[in-house]
Amino acid sequence: MITTEFLPRDQFTQYGHWLKAQDPQTIHDYFGFAITPDAIDTLVEKFAKHSSKNRFLIAKKNGFWVGTIHIAVHEHAVEFGIIVGLQHRKQGIAYLMMDEALTWARNRFFDNLCMHCIYRNTAIKKLCRKHDLKVVNMLGDLEGSLILEPPTPVTFFKEQLKTSQQNWVKLLRLSHLIA
Repeated sequence: MITTEFLPRDQFTQYGHWLKAQDPQTIHDYFGFAITPDAIDTLVEKFAKHSSKNRFLIAKKNGFWVGTIHIAVHEHAVEFGIIVGLQHRKQGIAYLMMDEALTWARNRFFDNLCMHCIYRNTAIKKLCRKHDLKVVNMLGDLEGSLILEPPTPVTFFKEQLKTSQQNWVKLLRLSHLIA
């Protein structure tokens, strides 16, 4: 079962550890170039320093991280960066995270979303199209953009339902530890 949760701000270093555990091609496809572990540490430190401008939605399978969305906040807009671990692709994990992150962004009244990806990253291009992002070529790379609709009672309910489900899953796991 795939579960998702937002990473607490005091645990951003876990994101860096997970990134550094990914294969080199995944890292290259995400950043658009090779990046060293030290550079990842520096980036995560920057995220932690500006934690109000950065959020991380984590997807887990059997308690282990399988994917992440970095949500960077820019005034009234958000930028998403999505990674799914190599062995967990083509299972709908990115779609699930994207759907949840879009709901989160709409419910906080952000009005624009953008995503950047390298041209050959066909999975992200496909994900952008599935979620109605307009994809344009930007000097060899791609940028997907979407004007976000305002929240509705349905989007608020959807997020509240997700939170309730997460709390039930945590409660069930805790009850197994106690029993």
